Amino acid sequence: MRNKMIALWCAAGALLFSSCDSGSGDQTTDTTTETATTAATDTSITEDNKELMKFAARNNLLQIELGKMAAAQGTSDSLKAYGQDLVDWYTTKQEELQKLAQDYSVTLPQQLEEEENEHLNKLREAKAEGFDGEYWDRLTEAQNDAIEEFEDGLKDVDEAAATPFSFWARNTLKELRAQYEQAKGREVELKRRDTGLNLENDN
Repeated sequence: MRNKMIALWCAAGALLFSSCDSGSGDQTTDTTTETATTAATDTSITEDNKELMKFAARNNLLQIELGKMAAAQGTSDSLKAYGQDLVDWYTTKQEELQKLAQDYSVTLPQQLEEEENEHLNKLREAKAEGFDGEYWDRLTEAQNDAIEEFEDGLKDVDEAAATPFSFWARNTLKELRAQYEQAKGREVELKRRDTGLNLENDN
């Protein structure tokens, strides 16, 4: 009788061990699958996003050139410093964008189009004494164009299904808006100062 009981206990123990081992294997498989899914990189991108990526690259190049001109030709130390800040910031943005472009196999433009070159050409034509005022005009107009382009490119993008690029673009759009408000404030300040000087001269 005692031998029969021992045999039954052994059989039950073996069955329980087998069941636990089977469950552990299933759990490991599920966890591995979930990890692989989570780690997968989204390499898909829409045609509209590709166009926005290319525009962003051209805008970065334009802003870098505008920054260089301000640093070299600005008549005030504050404008020179602002220009250098633009060069540094947009150089970083371009490096970030190039990494994203590689992930999506997108070739970024290396030259500006006619619309972007127009901002630079008008600034090159500005007289030395009027450079600062013309600079803020060109800069704010270019920044406003960029904001509109980003907004248009992101309007149909669902935030819940964001890709690494659209996430980058949304953050960049927020930064562009902040830059525009800052530049617009300096433009208004300069115009008020010039208006005040003109009134003093008239008197």
